[in-house]
Amino acid sequence: MSLIRRIILGRRSFCTFFVPRKAEDIMENPDCRSWELSSRVSYLANSVGDLVTATRYSLLAAFSKPDDEPEVTLQTCETIIGSMVRAKRHEEAYYLYDYFFNKHTLKPNSRCCNLIIESRLQQGLVDEALDFHRTVKGMVPDYPSEASLRVLTKGLVRSGRFDLAQAFLKGSSDTFPDHVAFKYMIQGFLAVGNLDKANHLFEEFKRSLSSSIALRNKSTFEFLHQDCPRYEHSRYAYPEYENRVAFLMATFMDYWFKQGKEVEAMELYNESVPANKLLLCPETANALLKVLLKHGQKSHASALYNDMLAQCKTRFDTIMVQTMLNEYCSSESGIVSEPKSRLAYSLGSGDKFVPDTTLKTILDSHIKAGRIDEALKTSNKMFDVALKEVSEQFNPL
Repeated sequence: MSLIRRIILGRRSFCTFFVPRKAEDIMENPDCRSWELSSRVSYLANSVGDLVTATRYSLLAAFSKPDDEPEVTLQTCETIIGSMVRAKRHEEAYYLYDYFFNKHTLKPNSRCCNLIIESRLQQGLVDEALDFHRTVKGMVPDYPSEASLRVLTKGLVRSGRFDLAQAFLKGSSDTFPDHVAFKYMIQGFLAVGNLDKANHLFEEFKRSLSSSIALRNKSTFEFLHQDCPRYEHSRYAYPEYENRVAFLMATFMDYWFKQGKEVEAMELYNESVPANKLLLCPETANALLKVLLKHGQKSHASALYNDMLAQCKTRFDTIMVQTMLNEYCSSESGIVSEPKSRLAYSLGSGDKFVPDTTLKTILDSHIKAGRIDEALKTSNKMFDVALKEVSEQFNPL
């Protein structure tokens, strides 16, 4: 049985699997340079979806050259462990974590730890997740992070452990309250019909945010008007407080739509966005956009999307484009042709950050609509991009 098959097959093999002590035990003529290795593993796992080969290459990370950048090596670890967790291949994720950080000398960061906690919580192993959390808390310098709080809160709420989730929220009170973690808590209470508790948490969030601003001795202008970090070339200043509040408003909008109360849902939207002429950051816009599309508010969604495109002419948010393209594929009216043109511009300029899912969505839309010529053009473009990437990632040294 090959090395990689022993890694992937059979749960019992993980305990007795032979740990390679040099790179040549994994493959002939191994290339252990950090950047090249990270790029190859990312391509194999995310673009190709070949987790077997991606795992084999990722094992080389334990033998990266000493002068390489350690954070890049950790990106390789994060990529493969995260891919296993997303694929529900939890035993493989545990094996890889143990291989990198126990069997070899690599040191985990908070993102790697978060993936293991997320994996355990996905399986309902709350006690194991909390044990791991307590273990790494004193060992990993950047743990827990903001993302750790989000993973813990989301998993605990879904496991029905509201008390523990709230305890983690209160334990982070020395920092600015995290709007995403609060969203998970609010969603949880709304899901069980406890609107009063959800409203109480919402008010608590606003009070905590205001108090944090005052304690940090910042002026209202300095804190509430910050450039969005995801858009390097954007000169827009996003009112942060209002955006975080509007982000949580999207959760309440979704709740009222589900209750069949469209008027109440749209009142929240109109009060927080159009009425105040709020300049939305992409994260908040995406949250609102998904709710509007989910509940059939296509005209409002299209207007919001076009406003966001007008704001960011030099770059676009791929998540937002994917959201609209999903609607484009499922809609006979074709209400959003703009996402397609923006994507075409991106591909034409060689933008490598267009996700595979976006290309596949466009291809599916052409096939379903009988646009065979357009489907072939898109397919050829995908093939060209794939060949270019393979050539770049695996070109012989």
